[in-house]
Amino acid sequence: MTTTSHPPASRSGPGLQKPRVLFLLREYPQIGQTYIKNEIEALEQDYEIGIVTREAPGIPYDNHRPHSFAGTIEELVAAVQAFRPDLLHTHHLTELHLIGEVSRITGVPFTVRTHSCDTIALRRKGFAGRIRQMLRRETPPERSPWLRDALQAMESDLCLGVLGFPCARPWLIHAGANASKLIDCFPVVRFDHFHDRSANGDAVMNIGLVTEEKAMPDFLRLARKVPDRTFNLYAMGYRTEWLKARDAQLGAGVNMVDPVQPEDMPAEYKKHRWLVYTGDFARPTVGWPMAIAEAQAAGVGICMPNLRRDLIQYVGEGAGVLYDSIDELPAIVSAPVPEEMRERGFEQARKSDIERHKHLLTDLWDDALCGKLPDYRMIAEAAAAAGRMPAAGLATPA
Repeated sequence: MTTTSHPPASRSGPGLQKPRVLFLLREYPQIGQTYIKNEIEALEQDYEIGIVTREAPGIPYDNHRPHSFAGTIEELVAAVQAFRPDLLHTHHLTELHLIGEVSRITGVPFTVRTHSCDTIALRRKGFAGRIRQMLRRETPPERSPWLRDALQAMESDLCLGVLGFPCARPWLIHAGANASKLIDCFPVVRFDHFHDRSANGDAVMNIGLVTEEKAMPDFLRLARKVPDRTFNLYAMGYRTEWLKARDAQLGAGVNMVDPVQPEDMPAEYKKHRWLVYTGDFARPTVGWPMAIAEAQAAGVGICMPNLRRDLIQYVGEGAGVLYDSIDELPAIVSAPVPEEMRERGFEQARKSDIERHKHLLTDLWDDALCGKLPDYRMIAEAAAAAGRMPAAGLATPA
């Protein structure tokens, strides 16, 4: 799907009513999911945004927006009735079927923004991966029931579009997605929050959820080989204690940093000369992490494992280092970031700036708003008549 950039005029002036968008989310406000936070903050000037979440986060971040909880589809539909949105929106491909059901019942059109974790599973496996899948008797993700239901919801006329990374397009199409509903989009980063051309410190950092595919012990090994540099690991997840134990065994001396509030992260990046992201080459499931663009915007040099061909599109030609082994990096992280690489990093990070590409989402919304908006009294009556839930649970706003 091709779009023309025409950012909406501000709807916050006197006498103007903002269109209403209800976010239906699985988990909010999780400190490791600033994707959603960034998007909401970039849109709330022009749209009246409501937020409904099904789950409480493990570690919430501060300064989040008001939200309510709804655990069942009945409760979600009731939330739609209460907020009276013009549009629905969610994050993650795995939520597509659910929002599609709510949309079908209520008649409110919807959009979806996918992430790395939910689309990269659809990447065609190599020979070793296919053998491992067969030995474990795993159902390929592209044949899973949840994806079948998601793709069916995507076919609805109420689905305005599904945003995803450019690399995810062929994986989704191979899985059966309607190509005309897919919109290529870089990650959601508030570029201006991180953009800082001043000098950086000389520490080395890594950041992310501690999982096997992130191969964070590689970062510990690198730290041990470069003892004259400070190494900071901004680790999250229940396996962090295990990683601390590994660090003690190796004598790597890596500082394990507790979760940091999103507003404080720009200053954290500026302490560092290099960001070394790690990943398991045997399971190349690391996606397009926001930390790469955030660090580039802050003037930090990037080292990213050369897991797949698509990563050069994200890191940028000459804007970072794609390494084939952690053993290549001691000399690199001991030296300054080449100035040309740093400059290219600033420009590459701009591709993820939500202020530059939010029109890819709002164009879909604005086009839908030109049509007829839902009649909530008819929705309530139709849903009750269909037996989806008791009529009492669908009290129509006065």
